[in-house]
Amino acid sequence: MTGDQGRALSGRVDELGTQTEANHAAIHALQGRADQARDRADAGDARATQDRARIAELERRAELDRELIADLQADSLASKEHAANLAEALRTSRTIGAAVGIVMSQRGIAEDNAFDLLRRASMDTNRKLRSLAEEVVRTRDTSSLQAR
Repeated sequence: MTGDQGRALSGRVDELGTQTEANHAAIHALQGRADQARDRADAGDARATQDRARIAELERRAELDRELIADLQADSLASKEHAANLAEALRTSRTIGAAVGIVMSQRGIAEDNAFDLLRRASMDTNRKLRSLAEEVVRTRDTSSLQAR
């Protein structure tokens, strides 16, 4: 090997050494970026796990809310039905009271006796007291009521 060849070879070795150092630096930088990417992915996975837990909790709460709403709606329907029943009972009570007043007036008897007369007539004819009272109020006729 001649001196020029040795110098050329030595220059080439130096070049390769410099290139190797540059490659090591690039590899080290890439490893650092890969580590950062892995850390970001791990953080993303952790956030995703937390998000799934939050979603599961929200779904559980939503189901409870749906059940509560259904219960409230059922209660509301029951309350409306109860109110309707109370309104009907009040109307019926007034009608029966009016019929008792008519019987008292026409027969000259006390309130308790007039009510008993209506009640017995209801049982004897197998009719609801309400229906019988409505008829008495509508017709003002008490002749079908039999005194005992």
